[in-house]
Amino acid sequence: MPGMEFPLWLMAAFLFLLGCCVGSFLNVVIWRLPARGTPVTFNNKTAPLTLSWPPSHCPLCQHAIAWYRNIPVLGWLMLRGKCRACQAPISARYPLVELGTGLIYLSLYLGFFYAHWNPGAAASILGGAVPMVLYLIFVSCLLAASAIDADFFIIPLGIPYLIMAVALASCIFSAVKMLPSVTPASVWGKLALGGTLGLLLSNVLVYLKILPRSFSTPQEHNGDSAYAPMPLIPPPTLKKSWPQIAAGFVIALGALLAWILCAAKVAALVTMLAGILAFLVGVLPRPIEAPDDSQLVLEESADINARKEIRKEILFLLPPFGLAILAACIPIALPALPWLARLLGILLGLLVGGGMIWVIRILGTLVIGRVAMGAADAPLMAAIGAVVGAPAVIVAFFLAPILGLIWAVVLKFQGKPNVLPYGPWLSMAAILTLFIGNPVIHWYANQLSPAPPPKRQSTMIWPGEPVPQPAPANSKP
Repeated sequence: MPGMEFPLWLMAAFLFLLGCCVGSFLNVVIWRLPARGTPVTFNNKTAPLTLSWPPSHCPLCQHAIAWYRNIPVLGWLMLRGKCRACQAPISARYPLVELGTGLIYLSLYLGFFYAHWNPGAAASILGGAVPMVLYLIFVSCLLAASAIDADFFIIPLGIPYLIMAVALASCIFSAVKMLPSVTPASVWGKLALGGTLGLLLSNVLVYLKILPRSFSTPQEHNGDSAYAPMPLIPPPTLKKSWPQIAAGFVIALGALLAWILCAAKVAALVTMLAGILAFLVGVLPRPIEAPDDSQLVLEESADINARKEIRKEILFLLPPFGLAILAACIPIALPALPWLARLLGILLGLLVGGGMIWVIRILGTLVIGRVAMGAADAPLMAAIGAVVGAPAVIVAFFLAPILGLIWAVVLKFQGKPNVLPYGPWLSMAAILTLFIGNPVIHWYANQLSPAPPPKRQSTMIWPGEPVPQPAPANSKP
């Protein structure tokens, strides 16, 4: 109902519980999506694996898990981290992914509608429902892609495509300023239009086999899971999961204390950081006995035809770059429609995000002679740009390697394998950019063109001079 308000604690509790439930579903997606279609046997029935079949069960003894023991976070604690039937350890990833997702969902609500991290946010969740749903789907997809990439060094292309589709739909149904937008008649609007038409043209030419497809065999198509499904492998379980769980709850307690001790903006950011850290603690640590994947990853990226294949991708990018420049140079009268401004803003972010990663993939491969970056990283960054916009996706692009470097240092001190896919860091940087993107952009803009400092009255009075009196409140200049 118009004007309807919800108490802060009620919506915060609802978003946290919703996030935990979505995290439970993400655990299913993370485990099953790469292996979807693989024949599995459950209760003497053999059928292709789907996201809904077979029901929740122990991957070792196939004992079904009752619904009341499948409650997010609490279910793992009730089972004490072990299967009730065979006493096999259950990975601590499950409750930590649920807890991390819940904290991130909570931080989004508090940050946008209570702490006002984004100045364009709506005054209430009812007024900003469409972008809020977009951000929740966005975060959920990024978390799923991160965990899958951490396990298998692949990103299912359906995940970034889903983000793009939801972003394009949101520009039609919402006019909230939280969504990216550009003026249709501006150079940026024309670049977005021309680049999009060029991208569509390149895909048509590939479909018609006029342009060649690069890395067209499963062995050569790095970073893409569009081919044969992966084998069904249970999530890795550490010998001692309780330290992980304890760390997760300490992180959650830190977020709670932040809301008691800190200002609203700081508390919302700390809650988001706590959710991200809880998720990473559950997903990234590998068992001590896990093999070092460094050599395997290097062998997969080392292709004697890498430079030859990457030149095909240069041909693919020529139409988008060419039409974008052409559209910016010729006069195009685009109507100043609000939905068109949002659409072009989303398309510009998509092109900038995907284009940056794709150019680095091409240049890196040409320089080092091996595949420099996974093929699915470009669609993932394009999806990120479609949601956060072109300026903020640049912030995420530079933030991602900083986060990856921090984690690499942690692994170095722990003496663990230092093999890190790039997808998780792109995703975590994108989630942080929802809060810090605009402040970083404004700070950088002020560095380029600083505003003149305000004139301040000196507090020092020379001896013998009269003390200046403040002007009356009702005086006219």
